[in-house]
Amino acid sequence: MGETLGEFGRISSLLAPFVGRVSVSFDCRTTATESSRREPKVASSFWLKQIPFLFMRKVIGGLFILAIVVSLAVVQRSVLLDIWRRLIDLPLVSLFPLALAATIMIVARGAFLAACSPGINLRQAISADQTALAAGYGIALGGGLVGTGTRIHMFTRWGIPQSTIATSIVATAVVPAFSTWGLPVVVLVFPVLLGTATSTELLVVIAGVLIIGFSGVFWWLALRSPFLFSLLGRFGSWLRLLLAGKVSPRFARTQALVERSQPTAFFHEMRTDLIQLLRLRWGTIFSASLGTLAAGFCCMWTASVVFEVSGLTFSEALVAFSLVRVVIALSPIPGGVGIAELGLIALLEQAGVSVIDATGTTLLYRFLTWFLPMIVGSLLWWQYSRTAEPAESREHLHV
Repeated sequence: MGETLGEFGRISSLLAPFVGRVSVSFDCRTTATESSRREPKVASSFWLKQIPFLFMRKVIGGLFILAIVVSLAVVQRSVLLDIWRRLIDLPLVSLFPLALAATIMIVARGAFLAACSPGINLRQAISADQTALAAGYGIALGGGLVGTGTRIHMFTRWGIPQSTIATSIVATAVVPAFSTWGLPVVVLVFPVLLGTATSTELLVVIAGVLIIGFSGVFWWLALRSPFLFSLLGRFGSWLRLLLAGKVSPRFARTQALVERSQPTAFFHEMRTDLIQLLRLRWGTIFSASLGTLAAGFCCMWTASVVFEVSGLTFSEALVAFSLVRVVIALSPIPGGVGIAELGLIALLEQAGVSVIDATGTTLLYRFLTWFLPMIVGSLLWWQYSRTAEPAESREHLHV
């Protein structure tokens, strides 16, 4: 793809050796024989040394989940048996609201990504978002990096300019932080003012106000003045010089990519495009971000209704959801696996829900928002890898 890849295309190529099987898609037409001709044989010992690490990275997530399941099976065996019986007894018609809630969640997330990515339609946004989620949730270590690299690759193949890809990644990373921390502030502001909030809820509100305030001032200053992005450009230029001296001549492709990079121009262009994106779409972006929160709460509330939870009011469910979103945001594990489940069960129990109802609701909710995206994303990635065409191929076809 050469020069037309741009800055983010070059980042995708640099990430390719570290993203496991996903990296195969960065050139679907490359055969094993062609790759062996391009890569020097002296690097084979390096990749042999990486096999244990790559294997550990792929299985550690499954081992972590297995440890949680085994622990629950030992400590809460009777609870899990009761939950299993109630799930079996659920009528088939109850699957419809669960499927509808999951669909709303998928569409809402896709609409948010489309709002942050000019030139991407809703179908493409859903495919890119669910594929990135599948990579992020399915790979314990480095899953977020793999998901981002996958989205960069898909956007590049769809002919999206590198500046649009950069602004999309920044917007989708920054905007949800405002809505995630803003929700508990809005939900808990009256209990805090009335003095009925718990110490944990008060701490979350204070942290939310500080984070939102600091982030708002930081990004206002960053976009108003070119100083920050110029500083990033200078740091990128220094890093480029450092890499140019460190990369071995044996890796000719990597060396060429480093030499062709232009960090200063890249960050300047990214700042300009971020300003333009916010001027044209700020309302749509923040509305779509709130829509993803509403869709997530819809999944949790639907799970509680389908599981026939008793003693849970709408306001209590909203408080529990707003707090567990903060837990997921603070979790170092992709998707907050384990921490989110335990946190939501504790929050629902604190609201007066029984252990069985809290655990059953949590399992259904996390199935819709964590496990299902891995299935949907894997299927969409398989479909994309079979039908995707590079942007250059499409341009030649239209000539």
